[in-house]
Amino acid sequence: MKRSGLLIALQVTMILIIGCATVPKVPLRAQRTSAVILAPKDIVWSLLVSEVGLNYPVQAIEKESGLLSTQFVQMSVGFNNMYMDKYVFPPRGFLATWGGLRMNMRIIAIETEPGKTKVTINAHYEAYEENVSKSWIVARSNGSVENQILTNIEKKLR
Repeated sequence: MKRSGLLIALQVTMILIIGCATVPKVPLRAQRTSAVILAPKDIVWSLLVSEVGLNYPVQAIEKESGLLSTQFVQMSVGFNNMYMDKYVFPPRGFLATWGGLRMNMRIIAIETEPGKTKVTINAHYEAYEENVSKSWIVARSNGSVENQILTNIEKKLR
């Protein structure tokens, strides 16, 4: 009897251990944040301004220097920022709970040679930690927004 009781306890323990195991997340990979676009700066600039200006509040726009920057915008990432990995590599923190994600961008477009324009997008993200530090913590972009903007511009040039 003692042996069968021990065997049952061992089986229950194994079921609990296996049942509680989680499938590890696939590590996120960074996407591109810059591209050389085969078009003159004037054409790329107008596409860039329309792509960014329709979706983000523009703060500064300087065509001559090729600088475009946006104001901070709140990103919709669900309760406790459960979907923030769509945009960033989630920051870590001791007992951290998250309550918001915001982002702004600085974009530069430079014609490196006739008919070739390099566009570089720097998206700056901050996640609000609401449990311990109660402050905005910088989160590293995974390049998803930047890549989408570059892809949309390239598609419009085809």
